[in-house]
Amino acid sequence: MKRRTIRAKVYNMVLAISAAALLITSVVGVISMIRIQSDGENALIAQMEQNLRNVTTNKAQLAEAELGNFAINVTNLAAYITELYKNPAMYVSHDIPVPIKENAGKLALQRTLADKSIRLEDIEKERYLLGNVEQVWEPMMLAYGGAVTVIYFGTETGLMAAYDDRSDLGADNGNEIFYDYSKSAWYEKAKETGRACFTDLYMDNYQRGLMITCAAPFYDADNNFAGVVGMDILISDLYKAIIELDLGEGAYAFLVDGNGNIINNDRTSDKTEPLNQENGISPFVVSEILSGKTGVSLAKGENRYDYTSTESTSFLGGNIGVISDNIYFAYTPIESTSWKFCVRIPESVILAPVRSVQRNVIFTIVLFFAAFLIICVIVTIASRNFSKKLTNPIVALGQDVKEISSGNFDYRAKIHDNDEIGDLAKSFNYMALSLKDYINDLAVVTAEKERIGAELNIATQIQADMLPRIFPPYPNRKEFDIYATMTPAKEVGGDFYDFFLIDDNHLGIVIADVSGKGVPAALFMVISKTLIKNRAMMGGTPAEILYDVNNQLCEGNEAELFVTVWLGILELKTGKITAANAGHEYPAVKRAGASFELIKGKHSPAVATMEGMKFRESEFTLNQGDILYIYTDGVAEATNADEELYGTDRMITALNKTADANINEILLNMKRDVDEFTGDAPQFDDITMLCLKYFG
Repeated sequence: MKRRTIRAKVYNMVLAISAAALLITSVVGVISMIRIQSDGENALIAQMEQNLRNVTTNKAQLAEAELGNFAINVTNLAAYITELYKNPAMYVSHDIPVPIKENAGKLALQRTLADKSIRLEDIEKERYLLGNVEQVWEPMMLAYGGAVTVIYFGTETGLMAAYDDRSDLGADNGNEIFYDYSKSAWYEKAKETGRACFTDLYMDNYQRGLMITCAAPFYDADNNFAGVVGMDILISDLYKAIIELDLGEGAYAFLVDGNGNIINNDRTSDKTEPLNQENGISPFVVSEILSGKTGVSLAKGENRYDYTSTESTSFLGGNIGVISDNIYFAYTPIESTSWKFCVRIPESVILAPVRSVQRNVIFTIVLFFAAFLIICVIVTIASRNFSKKLTNPIVALGQDVKEISSGNFDYRAKIHDNDEIGDLAKSFNYMALSLKDYINDLAVVTAEKERIGAELNIATQIQADMLPRIFPPYPNRKEFDIYATMTPAKEVGGDFYDFFLIDDNHLGIVIADVSGKGVPAALFMVISKTLIKNRAMMGGTPAEILYDVNNQLCEGNEAELFVTVWLGILELKTGKITAANAGHEYPAVKRAGASFELIKGKHSPAVATMEGMKFRESEFTLNQGDILYIYTDGVAEATNADEELYGTDRMITALNKTADANINEILLNMKRDVDEFTGDAPQFDDITMLCLKYFG
């Protein structure tokens, strides 16, 4: 029997232990790396699917909200026309003229007939009744600021009317023009559905971009179908708001219409791009997108067009085989239209953090192997303890990572030592915290944005509803005619106007401007308007009214807001106006047969600046045919790109250009002149105007 020394036995034992430890450590390291990679990939992919679902759903809801607003307005227009049919006696006659060249570039209401067999005398009553739509369409067109290019209706009797600035292009020297709209998509679809609906996308005839038509039916006095009202909408702003997305390099969003074409917002082309293999999208993904479902699909090897290996994944998670050059597509329908919102994101973008962690793990294991071999040569007994000390944290980290990758982002990996393994554990803890914060922040930001948007929409509607908007407001009163507009600089404004009959012989007229902008000014505006009207209805002179209102507004006015007010009381039988001007602009008056000029009466400080303050009054008289024009400083202080003020001199010049027009046309032309002066410069202040014509 061969003799074996104790040294040899110890040596062999150490070598065996070292080799075994090295083997075990290698296996543990490789298994841990594979599990870290697999668990990290699955966790990130599952989280990505949830994030993509949230993004696509939120974007679809944004589109639904924007389109829903158009649908509501078109429905209201249809309801207004139905009201005209049901109560024709309540409205004055207003003709719808033929298109003329003089209307070039102007917003104008002009008619078209369906064919030459239609006689004007057969539709005369209907034509003069439906001409009243202009007073509703005009402020709506101005409010949309170019997003709506034209509002129009077509009736079953063959009468069509359009309100836009391009109708003159079809003018024929004052002769009737003809267009059979009865087979148009907007007319047939609204008639068939019986509610507000949208057409497919199409390129605008005037090369302004992609358009969509929103249309709704209206009915006659017997609730029989009478026709369809519609508006053409440019989708450029909506398109930009939907597709703007930042999910990483190579990721982007796009829209697909109901015909399976990618929507391209190129104003210079009306060509469509089909969603197919030529766009690098597999047939399976195309069919999933066009099916109208909400989901996420994985296209494996998109660059190789390996469609046989394409598979679909759901938002519920699950294991997913991952190969290189894979692309994820998320999609959801936009219910108001036949569109689909889609997001494309490469798998490499999603798994980039895992690839980085994988490289760090491999580097750590290599360093460990080298150190362990040196220690095995030098140390014998201590090698076993050292190997355990080094490998146990790796095994523990693998368990911790498994717990985190299962979706428990509140779990934290234990940091045993301040070394590479400890750094790796910190990295996983930071990754879990970042993923959790990202999910929470995304949910909070989305909810807050939706809440603020909803509240501002409600506030805008409430403020608009508080101002008189039905003109003429007193159709039975023959002594005067009155018209007013308010264009806020933000969603809500601080300007307001009001008019009300104090008694049968006195008309109160108010125009005011609250200091500041936005919601605080709007709230102060509501209080001021209510107090002024309530106090005026109790009787008294303008100075007495403003004295009491000033004292009430000064109470608890910690925000130190104030309001400039012009308050006048018109004696309808004589035309005498008693007015108090609290820090407001001078009014302008056009005498019959003369021009507009400023009436510079007595001035007082603004309301709510000092308690107990008395206000001065002045008087002037309107004769038959005279016109009163009052306004806020948003007119005179409108500024162009060169920081030049519009001023009262330009204002008087603009008023005199259309001094003999109807009062609503005077205000429309006044606003157009201000807009032309300011150009592309933003509107910094609310613009409010009121015009009254006295008939005696």
